[in-house]
Amino acid sequence: MGRSIPSFRQLMEIEKIVWSEFKKELKTKDAKKTFDSLFDNAKLYTSYISSADRPIPIEPIMMGMILHHYKTLVDIENRNTSNESIVKEIVTSQIYKPHSKELFDKTYDKWHRLINALHQGDREVLHNMLINCCNGLSEGAAKTVIEKDSKNSLSLYLFFCLIIQNQRLIDRLKLTV
Repeated sequence: MGRSIPSFRQLMEIEKIVWSEFKKELKTKDAKKTFDSLFDNAKLYTSYISSADRPIPIEPIMMGMILHHYKTLVDIENRNTSNESIVKEIVTSQIYKPHSKELFDKTYDKWHRLINALHQGDREVLHNMLINCCNGLSEGAAKTVIEKDSKNSLSLYLFFCLIIQNQRLIDRLKLTV
């Protein structure tokens, strides 16, 4: 008989095994535990990221990891700031940064299945994460990412930009502590 398609949970386990060589090379037990927690965090969003319908399984898994980190960081940061700055960034990106807006639109189109699968609160968080990421880039950087766009490279550039954004949030939080 024919072969069945593995569930996304199985694909996540397969990806974790694929990355096990990388994990083995991590120096400390703490780093290895952190690696495991990345996949555990992504599992929290399995029902959503399985709807992303991406051909490369690690892409939605990474989006789940990044979304979880972003939600955690924003929650910590929001204890000290308001959402007015987010609204201001949205308006700025639409008026003054056309390449950032174009990058956001392309990214939104590529990930629309995941976005539509999320609950309203998570959908707003992901929406804000993408807006902040695209708006945080200079026009030149946004234009470069758009020009490099191919079937998979936009997602890889987006992940890199999202990780940079999360690192900026971490750096800001370190300054306030």
